[in-house]
Amino acid sequence: MHRSLKSTLHFSVSYFGITAIISVPFTVKAQEEDKPGSGFEEIIVTARKRSQSLQDVPVSIQAIDTDALREKSIRDFDDYVRELTSVSFGTSGPGATTIAFRGALSQPSGFDAISSSILYLDEVPITRDGQNPDVRIVDIERLEALAGPQPTIYGAGSQSGTLKIVTVKPDMEGFSGWVEGSLSATRDGEPSYSLSAALNIPIVEDKLAIRLVGFNDAEGGFIDNVFGTTAFYSENNGDRDNADFVEENVNDYDVIGARAIVRYEPNEKWSIETGIIYQEAVVEGLFDFNPDAGFLNTVKFKDEQRVDDWYNATLTIEGDLGFADLTLAGGFHSRNIDYTFDNTAYMTAYRDVGLGIVYYVTGGSTNFDDACYYGPGYFCAAQYYDFGPNPTGTINLEQRVRSFVQEVRLTSKEDSESRFSWLIGAFYERTNNDYDYISRVDDLAEFATNAFAAYANYNPGQNIQPSDIWFDQGFIEGQTYNGLPGNDFNGFISDIESIAVFGEVSFDVTDQLTVTAGGRWFSTDFRVAENSLFLGQVSDNFDETRTTKDFSPRVNVTFEPNDDILMYFTYAEGARIGGRNGGVQTPLQMSLVPDAFDGDVLANYEIGIKSSWFDNRFIANVTAFMMNWKDFQVQTNIPIAGASVVNAGNASIDGVEGQFAFKATENWEFSTAFTYLDARLDDDVILANGTLVAGNAGDALPATPSWQASVSAQYDKPLSIGEDLEAYGRVDLYHTGSAINGTNASVALFGAQTATPETIPSYESGYLSFGVRKKDDWQIWLAVNNFWDEQAVTWIAPRFSDGRSYALRPREFVLGFYKPF
Repeated sequence: MHRSLKSTLHFSVSYFGITAIISVPFTVKAQEEDKPGSGFEEIIVTARKRSQSLQDVPVSIQAIDTDALREKSIRDFDDYVRELTSVSFGTSGPGATTIAFRGALSQPSGFDAISSSILYLDEVPITRDGQNPDVRIVDIERLEALAGPQPTIYGAGSQSGTLKIVTVKPDMEGFSGWVEGSLSATRDGEPSYSLSAALNIPIVEDKLAIRLVGFNDAEGGFIDNVFGTTAFYSENNGDRDNADFVEENVNDYDVIGARAIVRYEPNEKWSIETGIIYQEAVVEGLFDFNPDAGFLNTVKFKDEQRVDDWYNATLTIEGDLGFADLTLAGGFHSRNIDYTFDNTAYMTAYRDVGLGIVYYVTGGSTNFDDACYYGPGYFCAAQYYDFGPNPTGTINLEQRVRSFVQEVRLTSKEDSESRFSWLIGAFYERTNNDYDYISRVDDLAEFATNAFAAYANYNPGQNIQPSDIWFDQGFIEGQTYNGLPGNDFNGFISDIESIAVFGEVSFDVTDQLTVTAGGRWFSTDFRVAENSLFLGQVSDNFDETRTTKDFSPRVNVTFEPNDDILMYFTYAEGARIGGRNGGVQTPLQMSLVPDAFDGDVLANYEIGIKSSWFDNRFIANVTAFMMNWKDFQVQTNIPIAGASVVNAGNASIDGVEGQFAFKATENWEFSTAFTYLDARLDDDVILANGTLVAGNAGDALPATPSWQASVSAQYDKPLSIGEDLEAYGRVDLYHTGSAINGTNASVALFGAQTATPETIPSYESGYLSFGVRKKDDWQIWLAVNNFWDEQAVTWIAPRFSDGRSYALRPREFVLGFYKPF
């Protein structure tokens, strides 16, 4: 049952009141100095598959255009997510994020769950739950963040919201381009640099043009790997040290990329656009630190690296059919991820909680033989055979993602004489995701022979051959394990094939009142196939497909009493697909969690108002919403059953979003955006045959701050020292409230027995920038990121049980330039 919106609206009004009080002194002072100027420039978005003013779209949406992206030095996800107050996330570094809108995030760090949001790059969805590509924000026309389900206009069918990155397209008008660069220094870190450029080249006048973009960014590290021994993770671990791997600023991050887009317009009615985007990112060392070693310090025993390269190839055809506009849009997305991580903390947890796992599974037994029988793992060998105290090693992943997408849409023509408008589309997507995941333990083969032989006594006929491979999720093609040939794929396979039809019809009841209704029907086949080795024996061997079919409706009523005010009500649903749990096969495992999970549905009730006042000098947009999340999916980590997705029950998410902007004078601008959320479980979450309470009714959903807010002010002043010269200064302040990092059953690899959710403290940060620019020409600036050097923890990873955390980059000074031509 939903809680009343009364308290939610009270918080909203209170926050806006506080913001107004803060802004008033600056506004009054500005009006004393300057005369009022013209209003804000209109921002055009394509969020509803039509070019519309942001203020005319009956959807809660935040948009950041090209100029704002440059003025705020926005280059990657960490930069722009602070602007998008409706977005919450979990992360393990660049290219490894889970994002959601309005707190619809039950598993913020998993990679087996299905994302509740959709990430679009132009017309192609590139969403990968837990591993969303970190698209470099270079030559980007705008970012659009649509909160809430969007079933009628996006073929991919977002559940909680859609984040769309729109690139700049070729221009037929003339040759042009720009170059941009920056140098920066980070407190107690290494320097960074960024260099990018774009060329727009008309090839055939008014017919054919190409746009070329390239960039090379190097971000200096700020995490130190400090000296320590394996005893740092546990007193049972011995004293192997990491002296050979001690290094300052280990998390260097290098990104290179290029883009080429060709546009052909044979006549006024048709256009063909094709392009390719490539990006490669290399992290030398990771972005996590361990608070027990000190802020921004870690203790690692192996070199770490993550290489992430991908490309998008797209083709879009648009045509005027007379009665409607046709869009054919499709593309191919290819991505490779390879990484090597230190797994000392991972294996230490297995060692130390081994008996607890056995106790849980056997219902009270602490017999060491039961440890080997019920869980033939590292803890069995470690505790039963006392092989040695140094659990160092590596985790290696080789992952390949291939995705093909095709969408066709018909959109009715704008016709002032017709009361009807409509959109209809069809969508197809096929995504293949396969990987080989190997966990190795140093010295494993030397001590494990007796342990494996003991296990074989419980399982006669096992021919187990010790090696340093503790776990291998997926055979390598052509390789043989204990006489069993490798599979014909390189690792675990996940295949998702979807078809969908979607659309909506709008009817103008009067000149002021419009009713829109539509929906999305989809059918998705989700195939999972896996062959795995666990300490030399085959643990998983299956190939299964699950099908999900559903329909998501959307109804919208929009009322426009005049050109400056728009009010709307929306009811919409967003659905996720179900699937198969990879590690659940035996009767014992299936007694703890099901071998499959169902889709879930997010139902959203929303009312909003968009308004502009005083000749568009003051903009006020507010949305209030209630969302019911039915049978929501959460990834659990239950001993023996492993990482599994279950339908955990129901949750409610109530909230308010607001965006306000005030152009006080020709020189002064103020703006603020905020989101308030109350996101909680409605039901107790009981798992594993009633033996595990994974959550209690009233518990908060993870990674969901109650408050997120941004406040900014900018001052522009013409200079008398040169024609068309202007100086400017701006300040941006950000607040993120506290949140938890998981539910009881998902916070650790080993489940609720061994860990409880941790609280991520609230934090504030600031961005300060001063610059000089010549109108329609060059620009130089000096900026300070995190200017009061907040030691903010942005995320605490739940999986490794060692408290590893992620932080804002320390104070960073940036000197930049931009030159168009």
